Amino acid sequence: MTVSSTTTSKEPEQQEKKVSVEFFHIDKIPDAMRNMGWEMAPKLMEQWFEISPAFAFTAESKRKSLDEDARNLPPTQVSTEIVKMSWAIKFEQVSAGIEELSGRWKSTKGIARLKKLLQSKGDFNKNVISLGYTDDVIELDKTSQVNLIPIGSKLDTINDWYGAMGNSNLKICVRGMTQTRKEKTFFIVDKLGFYLKDTYDFVDEGNSSEPLGIWSKDRILNKEETSIYMSTYLSGLWGHLVRSFSGFVPIFNKDFREWQRKNDSGGDYIVFSDVLWVSPRGNDKEIPL
Repeated sequence: MTVSSTTTSKEPEQQEKKVSVEFFHIDKIPDAMRNMGWEMAPKLMEQWFEISPAFAFTAESKRKSLDEDARNLPPTQVSTEIVKMSWAIKFEQVSAGIEELSGRWKSTKGIARLKKLLQSKGDFNKNVISLGYTDDVIELDKTSQVNLIPIGSKLDTINDWYGAMGNSNLKICVRGMTQTRKEKTFFIVDKLGFYLKDTYDFVDEGNSSEPLGIWSKDRILNKEETSIYMSTYLSGLWGHLVRSFSGFVPIFNKDFREWQRKNDSGGDYIVFSDVLWVSPRGNDKEIPL
């Protein structure tokens, strides 16, 4: 934070008045996050600031990087060590998502994906083929992932999940092997693995820059406070704004892009969580192929 002064006019007197204004430095946001008790969001943002030289996804390269084999990406563009499923599962978005995905992963597309993965390793009707016997989430994502659902919403409560992952993909992978009995082939599921995959980026895809909240050195405004702040701002009540929300500044994606231009640091990247392995439900243990 740096402190300067500005002048405002106070109706009806239109008197000039000196007020103290704190200009917010975005590299202090992780400190504000920790001050609110957040755990994962500050770690992810600090990782972004530490990347050098600067690297920015475009909308196109972001989609391409999410879809392609992450094993082919530069190490600075992939993070697998920060987000833990033991943390994520505390949030309803993840716990409810796991419950939903557990019940629908064997969709038509899911089974087709499973067969495709097996076929890439050989003829599963003639050979015993195994999948998923690794804890390397990047390898699992390419060789064992069979289904996914999007989780999270812009309407969610502002908390550590919202700041860290927000909207994300919850994915499921399988660990097991094929087995042939009486000329029929099955995939015997040993474990099901759940993990998160997302991008940590500041890409703007529309005509305006995405707002990232109204921050001070100590915290972010909640949604009710943000509504009051914005209505005051749009009404031009600058004196009231300074008195009620001293030190708070709206932050946008473009502020991080400007940081990159000025400092040649800060980099967008792909985020993987670790994998939460669970035993399959009774009807998930044996998949006819």
